[in-house]
Amino acid sequence: MDTDTSLVERYVTAVARSVPAADRAEVSAELRASIADEVEGRIVAGEEPAAAEYTVIAELGDPIAYAASLSGRPLVLIGPRYYAAWLRLLRLLLIIVVPVAALIAGLVRAIGGGDVGAVIGSMIPAIIMSGVQVAFWTTLVFAVLERVGSTGDTVLDWTPDKLPRTVIPTARLSDLIGIAVMTVLLVGSVVWDRTIGWGDQHVHVLAPGLWPWVMIAWFGLLAIGLVVEAIVAVRGRWSAPLAAVSIAASLVAMIGAIMLVWRGAVIAPDLMARMQAASTPTADIVQIVNISITAVLGGILIGLLFDAYRKLGLAREV
Repeated sequence: MDTDTSLVERYVTAVARSVPAADRAEVSAELRASIADEVEGRIVAGEEPAAAEYTVIAELGDPIAYAASLSGRPLVLIGPRYYAAWLRLLRLLLIIVVPVAALIAGLVRAIGGGDVGAVIGSMIPAIIMSGVQVAFWTTLVFAVLERVGSTGDTVLDWTPDKLPRTVIPTARLSDLIGIAVMTVLLVGSVVWDRTIGWGDQHVHVLAPGLWPWVMIAWFGLLAIGLVVEAIVAVRGRWSAPLAAVSIAASLVAMIGAIMLVWRGAVIAPDLMARMQAASTPTADIVQIVNISITAVLGGILIGLLFDAYRKLGLAREV
């Protein structure tokens, strides 16, 4: 059986993520042995191996709750039945709703004519308020469910089918290849814009003032991300420091790009002049382009937050 994707390994990995790092190796070994004994006993009694494995893991319950029971941590905020489902859903909503709310608030302020400081200033309260609202209403709903909900099985109850898939080394290699291809394309496009330009008229999109220092910094951040992915591919797993370096480099690159856009330092002066000449009192082409670029970069930022969540989760694997 493939140890990277078997139900047992997926369960052990999920439990290990929720126990202290110092205890993971011991907990994982003991849990594997315990499951193996239970499964063996059921097989001897006549059950099919796959069915026996599924039943044993189902009886152990949600890995978050199981890990809490090992350390004696009470799940009292919501209640033992729905605590794990509440925590899982709350994490998911926070990484989706909060960035989207911040992006919308920033775009609305930008459309209203705000500069980069005003845009960022409008995003901060949106982040705080959306986070508070998500946490409050999610907790309230689960608290009510815990006290007046059905006593039977519900869609919120955990089953082994909900275990996350572990990431195998070939998937990490494909990540590295994807990052490498994207890096080469990005760098190649920037160099092409600088040296040759686009179309028959050889139009340059990026401002020459970005060279050399801004571009050197940007290339450096791309290189950091590529090196980190290579280290992960060689090591076979993420670590918290590697995830932090990767996330920091990506965020600095994206946030720095947004700030440069709103300072008017990204688009080449000739192209900027053409856009300004084409603008009308009801359609500011420069503003429209800035908002469009910000929306794209904001979408990338949201994607980075999802990727950060994935990397930090993988860093906690045994």
